Amino acid sequence: MHPVTTGRKALGATNLTADIATLTAVANDVGKDHIFLRQLICLARKNDVLIGFSTSGNSENLTKAFIQAKEIGLSTIGFSGQTGGEMSKCNAIDICLTVKTDSIHRVQEAHLTSYHILWDLVHSLL
Repeated sequence: MHPVTTGRKALGATNLTADIATLTAVANDVGKDHIFLRQLICLARKNDVLIGFSTSGNSENLTKAFIQAKEIGLSTIGFSGQTGGEMSKCNAIDICLTVKTDSIHRVQEAHLTSYHILWDLVHSLL
C-alpha cells in the first residue's frame, strides 16, 4: 500500500543524480569519480541505505560511493548488468543484483521493475 493513500509516513529519499549544479561542480573541481561520494559525505547518516544502478557494473563513481557508504555505516544494494562488472566483486555492496544479459535495454527494464518491487516490499512491510 502506498503511504500517501494509507496515511502512513513515507521514507525519505535523496536522488544523488538530481542536483546538476552539484554534479558538475564536483566533476569539474574534484573529478567525476567523486560525484556521488562527496554527496554521501554531506548527506548520508548511519543506517541509511544506498541503492546504486550501473548497466555494466563498472561505474567507478558508483563503486567509490559504495565504499564510502560502508565507512559511514550504510546498508548497500547494487543493481548491475552484463557480468556484474566491478560491482559484483565489491565487498562494500551487501546485495548485488545482476541482470546477466548484454542487452542494455533488458538490463534497464529489469532494474526498473526490480526497483519498483523493492519499493513496494519496503512500504508494505513497514
